[in-house]
Amino acid sequence: MIAFSRIRPRSAAPDITPLLDVVFILLIFFVVSTVFTARGMDMELPSADSSTPVYGKSLEIELRENGDLFCDTLPISSDALSNRLRVIAERPFARQPQNILFKAAPRADVEHFVRVVDMVRTHGFANLVIVTRSTGPTPEAEEEP
Repeated sequence: MIAFSRIRPRSAAPDITPLLDVVFILLIFFVVSTVFTARGMDMELPSADSSTPVYGKSLEIELRENGDLFCDTLPISSDALSNRLRVIAERPFARQPQNILFKAAPRADVEHFVRVVDMVRTHGFANLVIVTRSTGPTPEAEEEP
């Protein structure tokens, strides 16, 4: 008599090891690409004891002492800035900047300062951050014993 062995069916489950590799690589990519701090042009900023770092995608508006405006380091007129804010406000919320950073020179005219703040708020942004220079201890220094 001939002995027949039973053939076991192969498992139909796919090998997910390559998929996990791709997921971890994408995770690393997104973590590394989203942890950039806001950095712009160097200028003398007013100081404040309560200043904290700002992270994430930001729109940067700079007001110089002579009243010149810059948006993301490019010179811009007041009307063009208003139009740019309007266009950004019309985007879906996920595509809008997390913060609008406003850097004003310490000796900038208050009238220009208020005009820019009013312009940002008129277009519906509540995420305006007035950039200052920190005078107090850094958060890292407070944590050390």
